[in-house]
Amino acid sequence: MFRYILVLIVFLLFVWRVKRGFTNGIMGEIVTIISGIISLVCVALIFFAVTSAKVKAMSTLTVCIIGLILLGIVFKICRLIFAPLLALSNISFIEGLNKMLGAVLGALEACILTGLLYYILDYAGMHIL
Repeated sequence: MFRYILVLIVFLLFVWRVKRGFTNGIMGEIVTIISGIISLVCVALIFFAVTSAKVKAMSTLTVCIIGLILLGIVFKICRLIFAPLLALSNISFIEGLNKMLGAVLGALEACILTGLLYYILDYAGMHIL
């Protein structure tokens, strides 16, 4: 029974990621991935900043704040780079290719998420195979 539920979850994950990749296109997917990575790093830096402030480790707090400022600058630069590329992806000739490559990238994301789910379940002791 557990295998069927897992297969259904993986199937829905593939359909969701491929559909979203096709809708957004490859440029939109790349922007979403970069934004997600920067957000995760920001959350980690904020966590380290809070814990270093609690133990009064000012050097770690300073590094975390500088890291957050640098990430903000990198995010703005990426936004400046990808804004024209997103506008270019709406040209009719490029739009079809953009959408197909977005679907391929969505399928790749689904494969990575499925592998991650498999390793998490295996680590938790729920052997699937």
